[in-house]
Amino acid sequence: MSQQKANFLFSIQLIVFFFTLNFLLLNPIHNAFSDGLFEEMLPPASVGDREASLYTKISPPILTSDSKENAFFELRLFDAKTDETIKFVSYFIAVEKDDKLLMRDLFHSPTGPLKLKINPTSSDSVTVFGSTEPFLGGWTSETGEITINGPLLLDGGLYHFSIEIFGIDNPRNIFTPENAPTFDSWLSVGDVYRDDIMETGKNYNITLISYYDQIQNFKYDSQQSNMSWIMPFNWDLKRIQDNNIFVHEEIKVPKTLTKFSETNAFDAIVNGNPLVGRSIALDPFTEENNFIIHLLLNKADVIKIAETINNNNTSNNANNNASTMTFSLSPAEQKIAETTSEVVSDIGGILVNFNWDEQILSNQDTNIQLDFSDALTAEEINGDIKYDIIVYDKSGTKVVTKQDLIANGAKDSQIIKFPSKGIYQIEIHIKGITYPDLATPDETRNGIARGTVVVT
Repeated sequence: MSQQKANFLFSIQLIVFFFTLNFLLLNPIHNAFSDGLFEEMLPPASVGDREASLYTKISPPILTSDSKENAFFELRLFDAKTDETIKFVSYFIAVEKDDKLLMRDLFHSPTGPLKLKINPTSSDSVTVFGSTEPFLGGWTSETGEITINGPLLLDGGLYHFSIEIFGIDNPRNIFTPENAPTFDSWLSVGDVYRDDIMETGKNYNITLISYYDQIQNFKYDSQQSNMSWIMPFNWDLKRIQDNNIFVHEEIKVPKTLTKFSETNAFDAIVNGNPLVGRSIALDPFTEENNFIIHLLLNKADVIKIAETINNNNTSNNANNNASTMTFSLSPAEQKIAETTSEVVSDIGGILVNFNWDEQILSNQDTNIQLDFSDALTAEEINGDIKYDIIVYDKSGTKVVTKQDLIANGAKDSQIIKFPSKGIYQIEIHIKGITYPDLATPDETRNGIARGTVVVT
């Protein structure tokens, strides 16, 4: 690999000398974006007379022993204003995990989109199966799909993809190396942990999914009814402030484990800091046999905890918590249900604020105002949100369904009629974001936000 890299870098130097008059010169761009998502559409950047955006995706978003043989990394560079795919793209891709370089190589796609099929292996070396493009020597194929054997997507966790665009439009139209546009993407591969826990003499199978990094040291204390686990995490405050971070842990317990499934309140603690409100979402309806608990930490939550950890480490001259995120979860005393004022989507990091009528009465029109914002950055979304509203009664029956709604400028209001008194679950299904002057709706932030409504 190192010899090949040297060859194509030498080729670039020759090309720069002989074809300078034909180059498109661009200002470099550096887009550090989402830390904790499995796909993203990076913000547009000027490419000649166009605004180009890069779409990146890891699939599947959750690795299992079965899915590892069908893991993919996909890229598409396109004109953000027309949605037209840019062709003859040369991608120089470097992949890192845990500060270790896993791969660095050049790929070329005549059609534009690139799909790398990953066969994860424990070997330190990377083997690429494909032909080489004659101008720069980048790996290519007629279909745009190239197979790679190596230590990529071998484990769940956070991967850093650094992508330089070496050329576009035709194989001879390239950028000088120092001016090659650069996109940085941090994508997470979920980790799945399954175990049997013992409660009152019975075994119950639980599933824990971390959408951020690997699950370690899971324990269950039956006397305290407490689950605990840890996950690798870098608590460097500057790193967190400079990147948009979203942490999502999903716990599935059988509905027959009534100590968990029949409570409406949980004590969830992260590195000694309790989670409250929108950070805990309960889902009794998605799966027939399982009760699902979501722990959702946006950037503001993580910064708050990081400040506590950094202050404690400074005062104690210790660094014990600087490399892991620790979780604790147990049922709490039942609480009086309250109508939710804000919720966070389980995938995509969208925060939804609700503003309800002063009283929510049964069988009467109730006005709800919705305000969507970015939970990763705590900033307003400058776009239109496509979404659905679904309301369930306590038995899991859908009593309200409103589809293909549009929140213009990320704000909307709707009328909902609840059929009777009681406690309902409301779900907001985010289906896409359309930004001004961009042709392609961003569907990488799609997810479901769940809340509670008390009707009197």
